[in-house]
Amino acid sequence: MRHGRFPTIFIIFAAAFLTLLPLSVTAWAQEDHAPSNLVHTMQPLSKPYRVIFNCDGYAVFQDAKGDVDQWIANVFVPLDGSHVDALFWCDGSGGNTANYESDILELSGVRADKVDPHLKKMLDAGQDPPEIMVREAHQRGLDIYYSFRLNDIHDSFIPEEMATFKKEHPEWMIGKGHSYGFWSALKFTVPEVRELKFRAIEEIFQKYDFDGLEIDFMRGVPYFIPGEEITHAHLLTELLARIRGHLNERSKERGRPIHLAVRVDENLEACRLDGFDVASWIDRGLVDILVMGSGPIDIEVEEFKKLARPKGIPVYPCLYGWPSKYYIIAEPLAAGIALNYWHQGGDGIYLFNWFPHPNASEGKPYQAGFMKHVGDPEVLLENQRKLMFVADRMPPRSANYPHNWMHCSLPASLLTNKEQEALIVVGADLKNTPVAPALTLRLVVENLQEDDLIEVTFNGQSVASLQLADADTLTAPLKPDQVIRGRNRVSMKLTFASPKSDKIRTVTALELNVVFFD
Repeated sequence: MRHGRFPTIFIIFAAAFLTLLPLSVTAWAQEDHAPSNLVHTMQPLSKPYRVIFNCDGYAVFQDAKGDVDQWIANVFVPLDGSHVDALFWCDGSGGNTANYESDILELSGVRADKVDPHLKKMLDAGQDPPEIMVREAHQRGLDIYYSFRLNDIHDSFIPEEMATFKKEHPEWMIGKGHSYGFWSALKFTVPEVRELKFRAIEEIFQKYDFDGLEIDFMRGVPYFIPGEEITHAHLLTELLARIRGHLNERSKERGRPIHLAVRVDENLEACRLDGFDVASWIDRGLVDILVMGSGPIDIEVEEFKKLARPKGIPVYPCLYGWPSKYYIIAEPLAAGIALNYWHQGGDGIYLFNWFPHPNASEGKPYQAGFMKHVGDPEVLLENQRKLMFVADRMPPRSANYPHNWMHCSLPASLLTNKEQEALIVVGADLKNTPVAPALTLRLVVENLQEDDLIEVTFNGQSVASLQLADADTLTAPLKPDQVIRGRNRVSMKLTFASPKSDKIRTVTALELNVVFFD
């Protein structure tokens, strides 16, 4: 059933096709909601999480092809015996529709008459996915959080995913014609939008016994008309405070904490530009777990840690499944990035867009085994024969990641006799390993000519023996004592440009490959 019209003291919430949302904007404003400056009580974790695994509910469900037992196995078998202590489960719908029994959000695909037949069969048989996930996680001793994508925009380019409420209320969306942002992103200046999102979360925790909630702010920005994010940041803070207040009430009823995690940008400046007032959220005790990053490799763990440590809030840098145009991430790079995050002070590792189940249509076979090592840097280093550390590189500017990759070194254009500097973070002490490693520096240079001359220094030392290894690739050996644990500075300069091409030479990749020989 769709919403009808009511007296003017009520508002229309078109997202709920099965029921009416009874609360008006006016009534909401008059309710006893927490004042915007109220400090909440944090809910400290009962146990540390070495690894948080964000499960993309869509992939594991689709790859099961209607077999419920296979679906359960897809989620949990890779976690058995791993370092994963908490499962952040997304139902696969994107937060505007639901892949579960909901009175607030319509079932995914209902508007386009494309409901997944396997999902419909499950629901008709009384098998509600969140109930199953919670039961299976708790049987295995895992904490399970509902991962809520606050502003998913896949419906911008997958029409059947668009919810009825967006069709009926285009004024609730950002719209076209802006410098960034997908047109179907919701405007959180609209009270009805904030109300709808709160009601969806409220329902989840009224119906299901999740241990916590993740608000995934990276799915996705912008939340306001581009350029207005800082002005309206308080609206997201107020919404988060309202959600926190509800979770606290549910915690009292259950007699145990319900934790709140948020996922935000990879540095605080990007957060500010996107309207995420992280410092205020921490100050006011709104969050229990802080997750950072959604694709960039270099995450400013230290600056988040400085804010979070005094409040006892753990920080989890996001190890993404295809970061910075490395698609799909190879095991040596995954290990190198994880070691960096541990070295920078991460309290654990958060895995996103990671598909370790055996019949995965995406992902890499190594990923299940890797999760048995990644939660301990010493164990990880002992089990890796190869490591890869790279200078972060910016992909083409994404419409829904307008402020990410702010501090990337690459790509870098090489102009004659003009130095370009890049950073390679190395989270391992390569001078003190049980087995001496072989190190190779690798540069990929677009439009490289065979007789070009490029000078490279690594931490101020000249890199000798730079050789053409491929049409666009230069390599050179390094010694372990040239590499420091932390930030390594690489300087690159084109000293002679071949007259064979007048195109700019551009460094598109800068990598340190490490191999341990038995």
